[in-house]
Amino acid sequence: MDHVLIADQDTLQDKIAQLNSHTGIEQLCVVSDWDRTLTKARTEDGQDATSYSVIAHGAYLGEAYRVEMDRLYARYRPIEISQTISHREKQQAMHDWWTAALAMMQKYGLTEEIIEDIAVRDFMRLRDGAIDFFNILSDRDIPLLILSAGIGNAISKFLKIRTLLTSNVTVTANKLIFDTHGIVAGFCEPVIHSFNKARHASNPQGCVLLLGDTIEDAQMVTDADAACVIRMGFLNEAVEENRAAYLRAYDIVICNDASIAPVIELLETLCL
Repeated sequence: MDHVLIADQDTLQDKIAQLNSHTGIEQLCVVSDWDRTLTKARTEDGQDATSYSVIAHGAYLGEAYRVEMDRLYARYRPIEISQTISHREKQQAMHDWWTAALAMMQKYGLTEEIIEDIAVRDFMRLRDGAIDFFNILSDRDIPLLILSAGIGNAISKFLKIRTLLTSNVTVTANKLIFDTHGIVAGFCEPVIHSFNKARHASNPQGCVLLLGDTIEDAQMVTDADAACVIRMGFLNEAVEENRAAYLRAYDIVICNDASIAPVIELLETLCL
């Protein structure tokens, strides 16, 4: 498949062999990002499709909210994906971005009813093949930790409605707190953003299949944290500019918002 890149075939095969001969499928777990990883990066009309942007572009909280969110995106998204800005500067910028975005939901009166409506609709679009991916993990009782800087309330509700929030699935993401009237009253601390996810990952045992869409996602689980980590990255945009950096971070890179089929193929190999 021309949209699938492999960093080093020998290294990948060594990791697969390590799992099959030493750890076993019963010790496999999956740690995955949500937005732009298990979901598509863009809607059919080209709009960003994260758990944050669907609130803004779904016109739930009015034009002023959308303008403010777009302003935050324009300011901070280039910092998030920059290959030249230091990690320390990025970490502070991401904390500021996520804190501001969550605070605006409280400012503009986001409600549980809106979260429910978002979850029912297909604003967040699962990547092609994702339902099969969830079903394979559920059938084989392979733990899936969704570790996301997105809105956990929306992610969990979205999965529950589609009967994908099975007993093997855990969602760790930013959680909104609602008052007795169902209106956002705050959010849980510490805020999870794209540069501090490793702090929120439970200590995995055995082998980890890691899925992410940013360079930083590749370190949600470090090599010191598990017996073996196989990393698969989704490079959704600016492929030529970023392919070298992604191939340094991930064992396998899936380009151009493609389907999750290569992940399923690897899972089937690991489950032999």
